Amino acid sequence: MKRIVYLLLFMLLLPFVQKVHASNIVIQVNEEATVFDNRSGSLEQVGTLSAGQTFEVTKDYGPNWWQIRWGGNYGYVDKRYTTVVPSKTYQNNVPSVVKVKDYIVATKVTPVYDNTGNKLVQFATLSEGVRFPLYSKMGSWYGIAVNGRLGFVHSNFVTEEKGQDTTDPSTKPVEKPTPTPPTLPTTPPSKQNGYIEALENAVLYDLRREQPMSIATLLKGQQLEIANVIDEMYVQVRWGKTFLYVEKSKIKFVNTPSFKNSGNDNAVKNQYFIPISGNNEIYDRTAKKLQPFAKLDVNRRYPILRKEQNWYVTTIGGREGYIHSSKVALDRGVPVMMYHHFLKENELGRFKNVSTTITDTQFANEMKYLKDKKYETVSTNDLLRFMRNEITLPAYSIVLTFDDGLLSTREYAYPILKNYGFQATQFLITYRNEYSPAEQLFNYNDLQALSKQDMDYMQDVFTFESHTYNLHDMIGNKGKMLLIPYHEVVEDLKRSLTFIPNAKAFAYPFGQYNANTIYAVKEAGFTMAFSTKPGYNNPYDDIYQIKRLYSDQQTSLAQFKKMVSPFAQ
Repeated sequence: MKRIVYLLLFMLLLPFVQKVHASNIVIQVNEEATVFDNRSGSLEQVGTLSAGQTFEVTKDYGPNWWQIRWGGNYGYVDKRYTTVVPSKTYQNNVPSVVKVKDYIVATKVTPVYDNTGNKLVQFATLSEGVRFPLYSKMGSWYGIAVNGRLGFVHSNFVTEEKGQDTTDPSTKPVEKPTPTPPTLPTTPPSKQNGYIEALENAVLYDLRREQPMSIATLLKGQQLEIANVIDEMYVQVRWGKTFLYVEKSKIKFVNTPSFKNSGNDNAVKNQYFIPISGNNEIYDRTAKKLQPFAKLDVNRRYPILRKEQNWYVTTIGGREGYIHSSKVALDRGVPVMMYHHFLKENELGRFKNVSTTITDTQFANEMKYLKDKKYETVSTNDLLRFMRNEITLPAYSIVLTFDDGLLSTREYAYPILKNYGFQATQFLITYRNEYSPAEQLFNYNDLQALSKQDMDYMQDVFTFESHTYNLHDMIGNKGKMLLIPYHEVVEDLKRSLTFIPNAKAFAYPFGQYNANTIYAVKEAGFTMAFSTKPGYNNPYDDIYQIKRLYSDQQTSLAQFKKMVSPFAQ
């Protein structure tokens, strides 16, 4: 009898459900749009929708707001940043109603990705502290439902929170909002907190790394639009898709801007320039003459809004700035160098002209050049954050990697790196290192693996990552990793982590991999993987196909200089 009653209720409600669904409006986000929660009585940012993405709205909420579903509740989006379009463009649909078991909580601003295409595409972010019902878990990724779209967030950005309810694991994600009578302002938060004017030349900082990075200097008397006033010390302004910070003591607040060169920071491309001239001022071109309003730092990457004839246009703090193309070069990304084995010239023997071996003198000259040019050797973790567009890196940045975990790195590479204060990464074939004897003497006629004692000795320079446990073998012209069953690959990779439990990066043996290999690397828990494909690495590139460069015995120092340059020469 109860089942019949439920069926009758469903049949009565079905026409209304269909009507509501059919009337749903689809919007396209023109520029990154903030999602607000109003349950506290005031607007609180809970995330963003990415530019170019489409979403169905649950309600047209007056002249200024769209209502969407957000983490089991409602979110509100400013209409000014959207356009109504005929249909949605995504395929990552999920149903709307289910029970919840567990949750994820964002520990920082968290990108949300659509994985239905050939690569991950970000379509939203969650603000720090936002709690979302958990739909699924796959390796290091959590699935959540974001306004009817299945999105994936990485475990590096969230913590899992166990719920008390239980449900069938095959059920769909929760998105039925808790009804809250909205109290929204008649107009959305305007260009929100006004403007600042520099009382003196004021440095703008990026605070996303351990040490503040100066990015630009706002010239005395010039103004920028405020994004937020975050504390007693700093004011926040937009810079492309992120923020910069200026000390309050260096500025004053104004209500009305004196500039007319307003710009859309969110509209910048994933393309950057690097200043190469001593005169790095950017200009306001709205008047009859060029008026400098800020000066860019050297050794930095700046997002490009567009190019107009011989001028590049960038944005800072809601203002468009022009810089002549003769004063900049196009950024080609972060180089990752790959090394293996080192010997003295008179030790080469059978390693003469072997591409994976170079002399200690050649390596010393290359590292001296990096030191003289003030390159920053960055960690694989910072490279990962850069490729996720979570941080910027200096233009003269480089990642140094060493494959196979050979003892010659202790003899010849480590002392040079330590002397220059460089950091680097070793990719270990851990079976070999696990059984390598302690206190072994170096024999230049052999390929010897580092021991655990050697690793401990060099940990002030090197971090240690995985190159498999014992799959670094060729069978014919194919690597063993491509030929054995998938589950055996995963088991081997996980076994390598028992020797180096903190490892998060992986290097493909012989540079060989395919789609299954990438899935296995992800399932084993690695957050990034390095190939041997030549090239440079940029934000939003595939973090499981990181490109690398290498020197061999035929590489001259002049060739090395061109190779590691952040721009083509």
